[in-house]
Amino acid sequence: MSNHGEDFMQTPTLTTNRIPTREERKAYGVAARAIYESRREQLEKEHWGEYLIIHPGNGDYIVAIDEEEALEQMRAKYPGILFFTIRIGYRAEYHFGASGLSDGRRP
Repeated sequence: MSNHGEDFMQTPTLTTNRIPTREERKAYGVAARAIYESRREQLEKEHWGEYLIIHPGNGDYIVAIDEEEALEQMRAKYPGILFFTIRIGYRAEYHFGASGLSDGRRP
């Protein structure tokens, strides 16, 4: 599943060629959460517990049961880019990777 709509936040793309600053990581997390929040209801209804791999720089994302497989697909499409991973239906902090605790809202 991908999105190329205009409703995501414009965020600079972070690459693997350097360590991003704290401010860059925070902006990336904010953009990723905005993308997730704008689709939360549909994602949680259809994909609870699956992984959402987001490219906050352009709004593209993929949903998959297997996190590593999804990351491989995104890496093939966007080599050298850092992504943000959220486990659907679980609380996520601003970080790179999957979150760990369910918020108990599963339908």
